[in-house]
Amino acid sequence: MHSFEEIIQFAINHEEEEAAFYREMAARSRTADQRDIMVAHAREEEEHKRRLEAILAMGRLPSGGKRRFPDPDLKLADYLVAEERADGSIGYEEALLLAAKREKKAQRLYRELASQVTEEEARTALLFLAEQEGKHANALEREYDDTQP
Repeated sequence: MHSFEEIIQFAINHEEEEAAFYREMAARSRTADQRDIMVAHAREEEEHKRRLEAILAMGRLPSGGKRRFPDPDLKLADYLVAEERADGSIGYEEALLLAAKREKKAQRLYRELASQVTEEEARTALLFLAEQEGKHANALEREYDDTQP
């Protein structure tokens, strides 16, 4: 991946994979409420894909999209383990942890790729994508934290 277009297309494909992941988590959910939440996350990833498609069509990143103060990383997904149940279902907390781990993995990938590209526009796009994945991971970790007594 060297061009802005290739990077954004890669991100679009990633969002498709994430939407499929959430749909799988919905199918494995134990309750209707959990299933609804996972479907909502899938729809959110589909919306991210649509935004990226719009960015691809514009040929540039939106202006003014940077945060001034990053949210603190709770690091919950870094230390906690999500365990599957014997029946193949998954609990809500486990689904959130798995999702947060995936978002952090994507964030690390985009940062690593940004460190390897020489084109400034490509580096900016990758860092933008890393920031977006970090926001997603943080939101999932906060949601997980809110489920704990």
